[in-house]
Amino acid sequence: MIFLGLAALILAFVLAFLSLPILINYLRTRGEVGVERSGKHGFGVDTSFKNGTPSMGGISFVISSAISSFLVLLFTNNLNLTFLLIIAALFSFGLIGLIDDILKVIYHRDDGFRFIPKLIAQIIAGLVSTVIFFSSGLNDQLTFSFLKVIPGFLIIQFIFYLIWFVGWSNAANFVDGIDGLLAGISVIMFAGFAYLAFSYHKNIIGLFDLALIGSLFAYLFFNKPKASVFMGDCGSMALGAAMAANSLLLGNPWSLVWFGLIPFLDTISVMIQVTVYHFFHFRVFPVAPLQHIFQKKNWHEWNIDILFWLIQLIITVIGVFIWMK
Repeated sequence: MIFLGLAALILAFVLAFLSLPILINYLRTRGEVGVERSGKHGFGVDTSFKNGTPSMGGISFVISSAISSFLVLLFTNNLNLTFLLIIAALFSFGLIGLIDDILKVIYHRDDGFRFIPKLIAQIIAGLVSTVIFFSSGLNDQLTFSFLKVIPGFLIIQFIFYLIWFVGWSNAANFVDGIDGLLAGISVIMFAGFAYLAFSYHKNIIGLFDLALIGSLFAYLFFNKPKASVFMGDCGSMALGAAMAANSLLLGNPWSLVWFGLIPFLDTISVMIQVTVYHFFHFRVFPVAPLQHIFQKKNWHEWNIDILFWLIQLIITVIGVFIWMK
């Protein structure tokens, strides 16, 4: 199955690599270009040189990874509910992000989705994924079995999965904003998840992860500083949902708190920053999320990428040793 995963990786890479120039040219031709999302007003950093860069590049790796893994699984007669869950999570949250991107890019609404409508849409997407878990019986394979003696355990479990999908889709979104950062972190993280998946004999998950890695490699070719295209919320929210799906399907959701330590800390930093500023009117951090502190200190984006990729690599290697069975 690992060889099939490598085939899915190569196919996804080719599909994404060939489709991205077409997508970039289409967006530029129609004038549907993004405004750099980590812009100078939000973080005190002048990134106006990025204005006009096409966004919504996440479409490429979301679709390419889905198509390549689907074709390989179809060819080998290995399609099952596990694949359906991953794709449902990837597409449902990716669709919300795509709508958000369209509102920003095409209709020039700087904030995209308003907070409440966006949260409602994310909850609906989380419900879709969670319902598939429960209707398929996949939740019986997961953790928290020691809590089954508690009345209403299934409700608690259902709510947890819902929060898990919504929370991690937003956490990944916080990491996005510096060229190549989230894509590189995701490649390393999903490589760790793929290794665990194959060692657990959960081959469908590993195969999909390799397909996603292949498409992200192609995307990184166009997203490396200075980026030719941004992934947009379509890409970042889909990646966060895929992270959540991986941790749940591997049977240990808490592993994602370690593997996803960077998006987790980014989320915590934003929550602290917003809360403290709202009540006490001062900032705990110079800026939040944390990676923009280095940007504000005039670090080159490549240097920020390398630092965070190395941190993610160390985290992933340690995590693989911890969660190997």
